[in-house]
Amino acid sequence: MKILRLVLAFALLLPSARAEDNRYDLLGRTLMPFVNVFAKSTTNPNRALSFTAKLEQMTDLPPELAGSHAEVAVEYPDKLRLRGPFMGEDITVCRKGQELWAYPGSKVEALLSAAAAAKKLPKADPKFRLQPFALPLPEKDLVFLPALFQVKDIGSEPVDGEPCRVLDLFLMPELMRSLKAQGWGARAWINGEAKPVRISVAKPGWMIVLRFEHIEFAPKLPDATWEPTSEQSADILKLDPMRYQQLLGTMVK
Repeated sequence: MKILRLVLAFALLLPSARAEDNRYDLLGRTLMPFVNVFAKSTTNPNRALSFTAKLEQMTDLPPELAGSHAEVAVEYPDKLRLRGPFMGEDITVCRKGQELWAYPGSKVEALLSAAAAAKKLPKADPKFRLQPFALPLPEKDLVFLPALFQVKDIGSEPVDGEPCRVLDLFLMPELMRSLKAQGWGARAWINGEAKPVRISVAKPGWMIVLRFEHIEFAPKLPDATWEPTSEQSADILKLDPMRYQQLLGTMVK
């Protein structure tokens, strides 16, 4: 947190022309709706987010994952639903406060056992506890988040016929060293509504490209979002926090 505070303080000292720079303004307008969902306090009414993402490219991408989709729903402070591929199967993982479940339970149980046998599960952390989603920054500091990045405007490029601005993003050197993220970078394709349409993230020897097909913000999501459907309810696996952490860690690895 000290390095983050230092970088934010440094941002306050930058010339005002930088704050007015169009590429930083665009990045801020893109980031803020996401950030407001996770802020401890905000005047923005939208505290929920849902999106669908398509995996376009990834280093050493298994053929069965090419073009696969993930659906994500999040609501502050402690609700998450993720549907996506896991070891060749399409599964759903859900958190509603302290309640955790996965579907289809029988397959998830078998996949977890197989992943453990193959030593592909993240190491269990017995100290792991479910915490609320919350950014450790007051709302007044959130507007300076774009200053944590070095931003290069690449120009315009259409994505599936939709005009987009393209920005290259790199963490400020101080923050990059603190997070041990040397060599990491991202490219974002942003549409006229300041929503990301495509994003690529790369580090030495690895890269991934995601295409966003749906992004929506709302004050809250329907209560049914966090409950199994009638079809799912017969095959639900209840999870403890450690297994939930391992399952999510494997899905997003």
